[in-house]
Amino acid sequence: MSTENNEPLLSLEETNALLEAMRSGAEGSAEVEGADLASPERPLRSALDRADASARAMAHAIDKLMIRWTGCSTSSEEQPAEIMPYKVIRGSIAQASGVTTLRSNDGSMGLLVLSPALVAFLLDRRMGAPLGSGNSEARIELSPLDRRLLKPMMDSLAEILGQHWCDDPMAFTAGDVYADAADVPMMAQFEPMLQIGLRVAAPGLPGDELAFALSVGAVRASIPKKHTVGPSASAADRRRMLECVRDSRVRCTAVLGQTNSTVGHLLVLQAGDLLRLDGAPDQAIDVRVGDATVLAGKPVLQHGNLAVQVSQVPGQ
Repeated sequence: MSTENNEPLLSLEETNALLEAMRSGAEGSAEVEGADLASPERPLRSALDRADASARAMAHAIDKLMIRWTGCSTSSEEQPAEIMPYKVIRGSIAQASGVTTLRSNDGSMGLLVLSPALVAFLLDRRMGAPLGSGNSEARIELSPLDRRLLKPMMDSLAEILGQHWCDDPMAFTAGDVYADAADVPMMAQFEPMLQIGLRVAAPGLPGDELAFALSVGAVRASIPKKHTVGPSASAADRRRMLECVRDSRVRCTAVLGQTNSTVGHLLVLQAGDLLRLDGAPDQAIDVRVGDATVLAGKPVLQHGNLAVQVSQVPGQ
């Protein structure tokens, strides 16, 4: 092939400009920070072991809840926790599933999903259908009555999650039950979520799923409260603290009785009038420090002074 009369792809000026741009980029490269595309999943991956342990504890609590709800025993088994995109979780929700949002204390969102067969079983038992009537048939859709009947169950499951996930039954709040999976709120399609699943087996129910899905924000907002900072006080430390406060002076108040009155009645009281109390003469009186009752006893006279003979110490 002849190379005569072939012109260069870039002119001399264009080549110099390209080299200059490459040199300037290399000089400033030290200031460029690398992007870690997997970073959103890191808090979820570190929580996988805690999720598995929580699921094992929740299985027992859910079995107790099912007995109260359905009157029959169930066998719940934890499933391995997974990290899945929100799009996949939302797309896998079947028609007539029981679905509600879970809100953590900081407003971060999660999901609670009950499979259609489990929903049908719960609703049939809640409406009084006998256990020997055969397998529960899944609904085509959930009626307003169905959703109202499921709401207390969702609230109880949210409390169980909070209790066993972070020692706080109020950590998550369940919203209303959705009539259709399409009504579930949209989030970032590929936002990773931590899915905690269980299989619940009951009479006429071979085993169907109950799943919690928590966003990164919900996981971060629900740090277990049982992890305290620093060691607890030793017995010797407690004795020293007791010695330090033993001689502190406090004001004690003996309460003979109490009553309710109006301002007008108090203003017209004169010497010799009686103010009736709600305590009986033989009733023990309370000795208080501030608002706390520390002793109970009966009034006596000692050396001409009114005193209280201790008859009861709360907690002993």
